[in-house]
Amino acid sequence: MDFAGFYVDVILSERQWSWALVGILYLLLAIFSRLLIFHKMVKEAKQIDPNLYSAVKAIYLKNSISGWILFLISFLYVVVTWLGWKEPQGLGPMVLFCLALPLLFFLSVILHLTAFAKALLAVLRQRMGVEKEF
Repeated sequence: MDFAGFYVDVILSERQWSWALVGILYLLLAIFSRLLIFHKMVKEAKQIDPNLYSAVKAIYLKNSISGWILFLISFLYVVVTWLGWKEPQGLGPMVLFCLALPLLFFLSVILHLTAFAKALLAVLRQRMGVEKEF
């Protein structure tokens, strides 16, 4: 008996609990993707000056709420789609899902990058003595 096939069938047929597995898988993939994107920037900022990175991180966490909200929306989109998916729906909903989910995730990453860049510029302005807030 093929155990992997059995578990896939159970996950696909019992959506009332398997949404948690799908959600966890999405979160892991999204966090891994985010790590790939941000790792080099964070590493470089830490190498320049650990105090600089701490200041940037504090401002970034305040400014990144919109990116986290969009990330939460994309997560909820995955879960709601998983819970409400009916097999013979046709190709339209699948195409919409395959277009909307990467777009939501991409916009979330862009908002995070923007928040990080604004935080970095704000700290540089503080260090240089320039009086301007974002």
